[in-house]
Amino acid sequence: MECWEKKPRNLGGSLPVPNVQDLAARPDHLTPTLLRRYLRPHHLPLPADDHHAMAMIPVVDFARLIDHHEEAAKLRHACEEWGFFQVINHGIADETVEEMKRDVMAFFNLPLADKAAFAQQPEWIEGYGQAFVTSEDQTLDWSDLYFLTTQPPSYRDLRFWPPETSSTFRRSMDRYSLETQRVATELLRAMARNLGLRDADKMTRLAAAQSMRMNYYPPCPAKERDRVLGVSPHSDAVGLTLLLQVSPVKGLQIRRGDDWIPVDPIPGALVANVGDVVEMVTNGRYKSIEHRVAVDAAQERVSVAAFHNATFGSTYGPLEEMVGGGEARYRSISVEDYVRLVVSSKLQGKNILDAVKIITNT
Repeated sequence: MECWEKKPRNLGGSLPVPNVQDLAARPDHLTPTLLRRYLRPHHLPLPADDHHAMAMIPVVDFARLIDHHEEAAKLRHACEEWGFFQVINHGIADETVEEMKRDVMAFFNLPLADKAAFAQQPEWIEGYGQAFVTSEDQTLDWSDLYFLTTQPPSYRDLRFWPPETSSTFRRSMDRYSLETQRVATELLRAMARNLGLRDADKMTRLAAAQSMRMNYYPPCPAKERDRVLGVSPHSDAVGLTLLLQVSPVKGLQIRRGDDWIPVDPIPGALVANVGDVVEMVTNGRYKSIEHRVAVDAAQERVSVAAFHNATFGSTYGPLEEMVGGGEARYRSISVEDYVRLVVSSKLQGKNILDAVKIITNT
């Protein structure tokens, strides 16, 4: 398996859009013409008001996964039936988490001109701005993001990282990214055991590379806020995502059948979700799930999503052991081509998986 030491260039970028944090702070700048770019055609389906459903979202005790069959069974159920679960006792030190939260909030609290020094460039989505904007007429998400490639270190583009002389951000990110990569690797190893794979590397390689999407969702001052979303409904086009809730405001909702179920993060836990790549390599046995982010009327929400993938030079495709005597549901694709596909698309349901599905006549 080839592993490229450096990230390829010119993988694709996103069109520039207004800074939403600035619009929320100065609502007089949110003209009707500009607001229309954020409004969905209709009122959004309301989330399920069902505390029982919220309580059913699986919880996996990371510390018990290796030696307890019951915990492994919980992980299997979460991957097969939900695609989402909360990870407790993950072993990341409270100090590491709190430092990460502090420095992410400090970044978003910088003046706009200071954040703009780390603005995205046309050839890639790394930096401060927005992603998946492919046309001038698509509906925009009410959020800003700060996106960095974090692992392996050779993939980093330090142009987009605050300098060590001005903040502790690099140190905090380095510690947190290594710890979340460790957790993701061990979760994928446990998935490999559950799947009966002879070689766990077929799954753990999906955490060899990592990127971080730091999200800022300001309150929306418009009266039509019930037609605004922080992030459009989508499934994650990665291997495994680990989400850290930075602020206490809820907003994440997952799709289950016809309902949208709010996720109430457990204090100290990480919210994990199966990505499209895991669905692909397991040939559909583990499912990625659509989710969205709602916008609060009065409070900001901040989160950090750690995305885990294989390194460049690798290939995604159904594992032979998962296909067995049946048919592969997805075609194989290089990691580089897959990333180009993802970056050139907008967030829309499971459109990335649809693009790599093998269509049969049966």
